[in-house]
Amino acid sequence: MRKIFYFLASLALFFTGCADKSPQINTSNPNIIFESDSLGEWFVLQNVVSLKRTDGFIEIEITGKNHSSSKQVLTYNIDWYDQNGFIIKSILVKRKIASVESGKSIIIHAVSPSENTASYKVRFGIPTEDDELREQNVNLREHKGE
Repeated sequence: MRKIFYFLASLALFFTGCADKSPQINTSNPNIIFESDSLGEWFVLQNVVSLKRTDGFIEIEITGKNHSSSKQVLTYNIDWYDQNGFIIKSILVKRKIASVESGKSIIIHAVSPSENTASYKVRFGIPTEDDELREQNVNLREHKGE
């Protein structure tokens, strides 16, 4: 009896130790789009909340966490759509680069650029050379006061 118990206990430890504990991208929210599968290796969405305010604007807040052992970088872009499904153009809408320290969370908070906004989509990705060049743009740095 004792041998069977030890065998079952060691078997249970073996299978729990081999379980895949890597973060998984939560794709259940239709408003969130992941443009890179490699984000699933370290980034996990924790919460997505949206609210249609009384003034007609939509307010969103997204929380995600870096589950890796090093600082990671991602990009995100929020597209706002009108009632007909067209993107609402605004100078406030641009692709942003964010770094997330190991074990820390990132909170993205945004308000729609128009009271005519009907929906939104947030696209997450991995930075490319083009993204980094945009961040180094002299006009952008001047606008930020750098």
